[in-house]
Amino acid sequence: MAKKSSKGSDFVSQLTFQEVLQQVDFDVRIKEFVVLEIDITNYIIKPNIPYRSDYFCIFLVQRGSVSFRLDDKSYEVSKGGIVFCPISETFWVDKIADDYNAKYMFFSVDFISQAGFNYKSNNVLKSLSADPTHIIREEPDLYRRLHFHLDELRVLNNKEKDNYYFNEMIWHHFSLVIYEIDNYFKKIERPHLVTHREDELTTSFFKLVQEYFKDEHNVQFYADKLFISRKYLTKVINKTMFKSPRDIIHQVLAIEARLLLRNASLNVNDVAMQLRFSDQASFSKFFKKHTGRSPLEYRKDDLY
Repeated sequence: MAKKSSKGSDFVSQLTFQEVLQQVDFDVRIKEFVVLEIDITNYIIKPNIPYRSDYFCIFLVQRGSVSFRLDDKSYEVSKGGIVFCPISETFWVDKIADDYNAKYMFFSVDFISQAGFNYKSNNVLKSLSADPTHIIREEPDLYRRLHFHLDELRVLNNKEKDNYYFNEMIWHHFSLVIYEIDNYFKKIERPHLVTHREDELTTSFFKLVQEYFKDEHNVQFYADKLFISRKYLTKVINKTMFKSPRDIIHQVLAIEARLLLRNASLNVNDVAMQLRFSDQASFSKFFKKHTGRSPLEYRKDDLY
């Protein structure tokens, strides 16, 4: 049951991630996120009662509608709507349609960190969490892509399904969900500032990083591949992504490093060599800077 907590004269029902896990009808591989279909029959939130959750939520309304309040503002979302709700916001549900059906993804702060996003410092999550709720309406292509990613995440997290690369694929699809949503809001916030050329360069840069990041850590390499100067590449990526090319390369490297360290057959030096660091010491320094733990500490915490 949801726990009651006091806040002034109000009593808020605290929704916990453990309650969400109890609704899953199969064994999950990763217990920090779940994808569920929810309708009027399994909608546990009661109208006109304040709730607060200890997790994030993204949901896609497939049928019907739901009305809710956040910070004294009322919202209604109907079929085709997409909602991102950050952690710890107090909300009230006013009304849920009898034919309501939606696909939800619930995920914890720990899962965000494992996927390579630092909740406290990452610009994507900071911008998404700056507003109590983000609602996207009448974007069928974006809705279709997110629906696909959520379906994939649900299957990949099912222990009964065989998939050797489930970790890598889960983090891939989850990252795309977050970037798709944030990209939409950045576009509507900055509709005239990003040119078509800058958008193309950003896409090409990301493709190159995915292809070469293990071997090439230097921003100059990617600038040369794009036939532009390092200074111009940095200017474009800072403008379109609100972070430097170097930060993006390092984020992808840190994700891959986590994956490789989970492989018990590889020692830390093997991982350093696969990611083309000059030696184990430089890799360890890089890893600790980006995760707050040494490679050995990370491996101990995650494998034992």
